Amino acid sequence: MSILCKYLQGDKARFDFRISDGLGNFIEPDWDDPGLKVEFYDGAGTLRLTATKTSSPALASAEDASGKFLYVQDIPLLDFSAGLASARIYCQVAGAQVFPYPAVIEAFEVVAGGGAEPAYTTVTKVRNELPLENPAQLTDAMIEQFIYDSSRRIDAFLYGYYQVPFPAVEQNPPTPALIERLARKIAVNDCLVFLGLANQTELKTAIEEQALLELDRLQRGELRLAGNDLPVAVYQGQIFQDDPQEDEVLD
Repeated sequence: MSILCKYLQGDKARFDFRISDGLGNFIEPDWDDPGLKVEFYDGAGTLRLTATKTSSPALASAEDASGKFLYVQDIPLLDFSAGLASARIYCQVAGAQVFPYPAVIEAFEVVAGGGAEPAYTTVTKVRNELPLENPAQLTDAMIEQFIYDSSRRIDAFLYGYYQVPFPAVEQNPPTPALIERLARKIAVNDCLVFLGLANQTELKTAIEEQALLELDRLQRGELRLAGNDLPVAVYQGQIFQDDPQEDEVLD
């Protein structure tokens, strides 16, 4: 089952999809097709963006372990109404239309509001792990910034491997426990660097590098977050000849 990404109004979204040849392979569309495009409609049914290979943002292709896929990155959501946004995909392969034409699918969900991106740990948790007494120059505002930085660093590390951002630590359900701990460790390390203690005590190796190692293991699938699904392709279009009654799949 596909899990749609959620984005706040004002954020920028990403949309991925794949085209299957019906034989277990993922393929690219005809890039010289003048009708190649993806239209994005907001929750109110209003057309907000038409992505082509020359638009901004543009329709592009890439490849991962599963095969080729297409994507549109940095879709501006400022004018999108809240709700489920849909995509209408117009493409051809070897001169034949992808069936159905256009393929209409749910792309992502736009959530009302423009609040701050979620924090994965708290100031109290970070302070409790700092050695000795915290000097006055290490304010709560500074620790909040370190927490924000560590949370976004985790998002960047796990983008494409998990649905990010994760819930904030104060939400229900909250940030996954492992992600909270990693955000806390990275923020603690940043505090120690600011205080000039990291190099003296070699805590940087013990804290930050261990956190990065665990993030790398999450990327490679050696560690898994229970209850958090991997991003999945939302479009598995079958490529048919122009006459669908022939029921022939293109080679």
